[in-house]
Amino acid sequence: MNIRKNFEALFLAVVALGLVGSYVTASERPITIAASTAPALDMASIQTVVVSAPRLAATL
Repeated sequence: MNIRKNFEALFLAVVALGLVGSYVTASERPITIAASTAPALDMASIQTVVVSAPRLAATL
């Protein structure tokens, strides 16, 4: 019985800290990523793998 009360208190403390942390960080500016830091994707240079094999027969 005493263990349950301790776990309940621990859970409530963690939830309270999570709510406070969420409230504190809500007003911060989001991180912006400059366009020059992201690599450009060239569709011609993307490698594709084609696997061709016979379909396995389902025999029971």
